[in-house]
Amino acid sequence: MFKPSRYNVIFRDGDYVVFVNFLTRAIARLEKSKAEIAEKILKDPDEEIPEEWLSIKKDLIYGGYIVDEDFDEIEHLKLMNRMTRYDSSSVMVTIIPTLACNFDCIYCYESKTGPSMTAKTAERIVEYLKRLIRTRRSISVGWFGGEPLLCFDVVKFVNSSLIEACRENNVDFHSSMSTNGYLLDKEKAEWFDRLEIRNVQITIDGPEDVHNKYRPLKGGKGTFDTIVENLENLFRVTEKLQVTFRMNVGPDNFHRVEEFLNVLERFPKDRTRVYFRWIFGSNSREFFFRKVYEIRDRESLNILNFYESAAKRGFNVFLPVLVQNRYCEYDCVSSVVIGPQGELYPCTVRVGKGMEIGRLTNRGLEYDRKKYLRWHSFDAFESEECMRCKLLPVCMGGCRSARFDGKTGCPEEKKDPEKFAREWYRIKLLERQVERHEAFEI
Repeated sequence: MFKPSRYNVIFRDGDYVVFVNFLTRAIARLEKSKAEIAEKILKDPDEEIPEEWLSIKKDLIYGGYIVDEDFDEIEHLKLMNRMTRYDSSSVMVTIIPTLACNFDCIYCYESKTGPSMTAKTAERIVEYLKRLIRTRRSISVGWFGGEPLLCFDVVKFVNSSLIEACRENNVDFHSSMSTNGYLLDKEKAEWFDRLEIRNVQITIDGPEDVHNKYRPLKGGKGTFDTIVENLENLFRVTEKLQVTFRMNVGPDNFHRVEEFLNVLERFPKDRTRVYFRWIFGSNSREFFFRKVYEIRDRESLNILNFYESAAKRGFNVFLPVLVQNRYCEYDCVSSVVIGPQGELYPCTVRVGKGMEIGRLTNRGLEYDRKKYLRWHSFDAFESEECMRCKLLPVCMGGCRSARFDGKTGCPEEKKDPEKFAREWYRIKLLERQVERHEAFEI
């Protein structure tokens, strides 16, 4: 006995019909004649069918478009979510060595000032993680800010110490960094492979004029040329590093995505990926944010078209809402953000906003239990809205920080799941990962 999955989305694409399942991440493209058969099977999976239809039914089962009658997809999702959220075999630590920054970005929600991490705090982080290494499979260290390259000596000390300890204990070590790229000169770049920093996220907000308007130095000087020069050098002196280019979309660059992609053409596409997101948050520049939200409310889903444009030109793209089994890396009890004075935060969005949930001491991580429980208390599987939503397997309840502030936390893609499925399919088609007549998992 079978039933159709609750997470199917079906739409037409010219002479084909496309079947998407958000739970299994399966995409299938069928000619209309075979699609008609598939839709008949989906309508009544237990109806007796001709033998020549059996291969299509098998594909539908394989792709998760039809499931056993007694298979509870919600319970399956809940189990996958619990396994991911409460998995303690790996540790993910984001370290903020300073809240200071050399930029004055127009949309920044951080203070851009504050203390820098001392050698004593850095040593305490290393000692804490060394104690965990013996009982963990992997340690992941992400560097964030402020601008982490203002404290590059701290980065070198922590990563070098942990690399050695992980090798001694046969534990995997991963490291990444979010940086504005302005201070990433040749001397620092030559350290990245040695420090096993494998991914760097750098924001370029379009062509030079828009980028310099959105992301100037303190004092107003442009940053575009220096960042591009540093990136060209970074790719030359590293072998394994991947760069994620983020474009924060606002009123000045919304119609200039192709120019942004022109900038990226100078970098090796096999070592890059592209990520678009609307500007969010707020600061004292109220007029700018009013313009942001006006265009965002009107055009929010069109950001998916930017991903398609990038894929058409051969860029790898990063769709953050497709993180498996949880919304983001901070939706997990084994993840923590450590500030420059050893203060603990639940995610990077809440740094410096009085949202400390504990402190790193000589004894390890000591949490304010009330704040910690409040942060982790939301459960998408207790929300009727989430339980009804086709995008539940994709977002798993959405942004925990937004929900903490009393907002929905739902991703923009929820407004039109079919449009999201269409754009996702087109991107995969452009990446040549969809084959005619074949259902498969991505």
